[in-house]
Amino acid sequence: MRNLLQDLSNCKSVVFDCDGVILQSNKIKTNAFRESLKGDPIVLIDQFIEYHKSNGGISRYVKFEYYYQYIKCEKNYKTLSKKAISRYSEIVVEGLIAADYIPGVINAINYFNDKNIPCFVISGGDQIELNEVFSKRGIDNSFVEILGSPITKKEHAVEMVKIDQIKLPGIFFGDAYLDMEVANFIGLDFIFIHGYSEWANGLNIAIKEDLYFYKDFIEVFSGNV
Repeated sequence: MRNLLQDLSNCKSVVFDCDGVILQSNKIKTNAFRESLKGDPIVLIDQFIEYHKSNGGISRYVKFEYYYQYIKCEKNYKTLSKKAISRYSEIVVEGLIAADYIPGVINAINYFNDKNIPCFVISGGDQIELNEVFSKRGIDNSFVEILGSPITKKEHAVEMVKIDQIKLPGIFFGDAYLDMEVANFIGLDFIFIHGYSEWANGLNIAIKEDLYFYKDFIEVFSGNV
């Protein structure tokens, strides 16, 4: 495994996912998905929750359309998806504002800010919602951009590299397979924050691929800076 201290010191950009990386919000969102479908057959909701957990980082827009089109098999799936998204948003915003931070993440963000290393958020969460939540929490000014859905993580990341906002070498702190995939695609070093992740086989993949993996940011920076 490479030297983490060297990678942290040399990086020119840092990307953070939000849920499970900045905020302890994966369970909040999972519960919000379940609550927004209240009244539907439990077996279908359970199937959807498994799909949701297996596809971390994908937006609610994609997930709800998948549920109504392929799990519930509704012809008017787009209309039903919009209604479910509205219910979900009402439930989740309050939870995100109140959610605890991942241990050590604020110190990590401050560390990079103090070194004038640009920080970005690229999340599967709704972009308007994310900016509202980060503003209310008083951390929005810590990031160059706070980016989310309906544009995908990959599209955001590619565009940020294209316009020379995200520079290499850099680091992507994530907690899902999609985060790793996006990091690899644009050439960032992926660091798996696993303590609050819902990526079931993430640790096995991290070990197999010789990736950095840490429970939280206290572990990331312990003995490194």
